[in-house]
Amino acid sequence: MSTSKSINYDNSLLNCRIDGLDNNKPDLFIIDLKLKLKRKLALNNLLNKRKTFIITLKENYRKISRYKRLGFKIILINSLENKEDLNELYKKLYQIGYTRILVESGLTFLNFLIKNKMMNDLYIFKTNSKLGKNGKNNDTSAYLKKKFPKQAIINLNGDKLFKKFL
Repeated sequence: MSTSKSINYDNSLLNCRIDGLDNNKPDLFIIDLKLKLKRKLALNNLLNKRKTFIITLKENYRKISRYKRLGFKIILINSLENKEDLNELYKKLYQIGYTRILVESGLTFLNFLIKNKMMNDLYIFKTNSKLGKNGKNNDTSAYLKKKFPKQAIINLNGDKLFKKFL
């Protein structure tokens, strides 16, 4: 699961590098409440190989046909403003057969999940590359230490993976 904001910014494929899954799996869920996903994304070239869902508001019904023509599947929700709304979304995903969700998003959606205590595991990846002024999340370590002062094991040096059970 990711957000349209993250995908638009990165033009990412959100391909999978987990052993046992190929690049076109798992299925992808994009939260796009205002239907602002760009028309020309690398991801659009994989829509016939990979199930890709857009989660959007019911009020966007007229705009949805463009995304359906491209090959996206649509999940309509009333809102996504609080924990109850997120639980309703999770119930919808469960009803269509999804029981586990991997979220790869920016800090806005991550903050929403943290605030609503909607995560089991937190994995953090950091690149060795210097992003300079283009790197928006250069203070992630300090932010997480503040949010989880006694619980989190946070060390973002190098390309190491750190896991914390929340």
